[in-house]
Amino acid sequence: MKKVRIPSFLLLLLLIFSCGVNSQDLPYSWANKTSQDQDKIILTFTCKVNQGWHIYSSQNIADVGIPTSISLEPSTQYELISPLLEPEPHITFDQVLQSEVRSHAGTVIFKQELRRTQAKSFDVKVSIQTQACQDQGVCTRPETQTFIISIPAEKTNTGAGLWIFIAGLGAGLLALLTPCVFPMIPMTVTFFTKQAHSKGGGVMKAVVYGVSIVVIYVTMGLGITLAFGDQALYKMASSAEFNIAFFVLLMVFAISFLGAFEITIPSRFVNNIDSKADQAGWIGIFFMAFALALVSFSCTGPIIGTLLVQTAVNGGGVGPFLGMLGFGVGLAFPFSLFAVFPSWLNKLPKSGGWLNSVKVVLGLLEIALALKFLSNADLVYQTHILTREVFIALWIAIALVLVIYLLGKIKFSHDSDLPFLSVPRSLFAMFFIAVIVYMIPGMFGAPLKILSGVLPPTFYNEGWELKQGSELKNGSVKHAQTCPNGLTCYHDYDQGLKIAKSEGKPLLLDFTGLTCANCRRVEQNIWSDPQVDQLIRNEYILVSLYVDSREEIPVDQQFVSPSSGKKITTYGDKWSDLEISRYGAITQPLYVLLDHEEKMLVDKKSYTRNVDEYKKFLEEGLKEFKKRKEQD
Repeated sequence: MKKVRIPSFLLLLLLIFSCGVNSQDLPYSWANKTSQDQDKIILTFTCKVNQGWHIYSSQNIADVGIPTSISLEPSTQYELISPLLEPEPHITFDQVLQSEVRSHAGTVIFKQELRRTQAKSFDVKVSIQTQACQDQGVCTRPETQTFIISIPAEKTNTGAGLWIFIAGLGAGLLALLTPCVFPMIPMTVTFFTKQAHSKGGGVMKAVVYGVSIVVIYVTMGLGITLAFGDQALYKMASSAEFNIAFFVLLMVFAISFLGAFEITIPSRFVNNIDSKADQAGWIGIFFMAFALALVSFSCTGPIIGTLLVQTAVNGGGVGPFLGMLGFGVGLAFPFSLFAVFPSWLNKLPKSGGWLNSVKVVLGLLEIALALKFLSNADLVYQTHILTREVFIALWIAIALVLVIYLLGKIKFSHDSDLPFLSVPRSLFAMFFIAVIVYMIPGMFGAPLKILSGVLPPTFYNEGWELKQGSELKNGSVKHAQTCPNGLTCYHDYDQGLKIAKSEGKPLLLDFTGLTCANCRRVEQNIWSDPQVDQLIRNEYILVSLYVDSREEIPVDQQFVSPSSGKKITTYGDKWSDLEISRYGAITQPLYVLLDHEEKMLVDKKSYTRNVDEYKKFLEEGLKEFKKRKEQD
């Protein structure tokens, strides 16, 4: 008997318009949940299908059953970093349709990964189209459900945020010890207590004065937080131009602290604010606080500048806000405290030459910090001016000058005579002598782990040079001359993948940076662990990709990024684009374990201080790699 094949489009119509199922009583139900990992968001969609029914895979052919479709409305607040993930579908050959059908039954879990492009909360509009069928051929009409998923604001690193606040608090207390601020404490507190009609009134005015100081500095930090996002601040931090600019800025502040000149706000502006401070009421108190901030700028400016640089680089978008909040609290708290307990004013040390000594010490420390920014630029440009040995030598020299100064053997302008050596000066001198003794072995290769992330990398010496590209050496892929801890590593993704396949090992992808402090801490404190070292050295092919490298790609290999539309001309841009487009991250360090099909073995890992956690990450990746090899 001759078979008659019914056209597929007619069969599809029969499926769609088959009777027997009310759209209000669907044989399936959808639920969703959200999870976050830093800037990565995972949307999980769970479909529970009634027994005897099935839904079609998103990979199904459209003319033999409507594929399940989960679509997200495009938005500038996020971007997709992977296709829709679903379980392996059940593949059958439908005798009626005479075609292969991919379907799911029971509980089916779909996942969609996103990368957020902003820290604040936002909504994702999702549309899901589903058609369910029975084995007998009865199907529901395709139904589209639309709903909104609210994504909460990105969680900040509480520990890091707390340390930034504490650093700001310490900077504020330190600013109190400068000649511009310290003498103002008894003058201001006495003014409030004498002007008030009662002790309580004086205390209240002093508290408002302190709160006004906090508001002024928090507004400064908030302005920077709103003006820059996390991505912009990170790109600035790894920019050679940014680091050179702040080297110059900090050197100007340092020379000012040493007494060469004084940084002041224009007198006309200060006088205008000061005249408003004479007004009665709470507005006048606020302008008194503003006047203090302006008048003391020559002393607090260098401290504020240093604090803002460090918090912006290490704290992301909220860093300046938290840092300045701490600074304002540290600076304002003593004014309110002494207003509550005015008798404590008698116990304050008298103003004198020691205040200028504080400025000189801060100036020398500013020079040491400025060298760190110059070192970052040197690393990016690979000029080898500030190699590790030279950098350590300069820091030893600065510490030696500090010791000699604290012992009273040299004087700067505005320094008074030192009739005797006080206990604080002696203790600080001993501290800097200990710093010198600790750093001297670093001149001869000692790791100096306490300063990891601050000093240039251990491998950055006069003979080291970062070379990338697909060059061959003696018929084999070339690797770097020296890598962290003497490891063998490659600086080109394709090279590393080729070696991994030839040696039958998984790939350890290390997105790092020449100026990345946390990368150096992992290399010196985590990778140096004997067990971690052996895992990397023997079980993985290490590929370190420097996202801030300025080395240019050969012209014939330059390209336009499909994800950003930006022309990629340097290897740093190439690896940064790879990290963002494929793994949805912009932070360094970032570690990704890959098999030979370039699929992740386990979830990627960012910066950690925990050796056991990093070791477990490598072990689980290796276990998964071996499991996949056995399945192949």
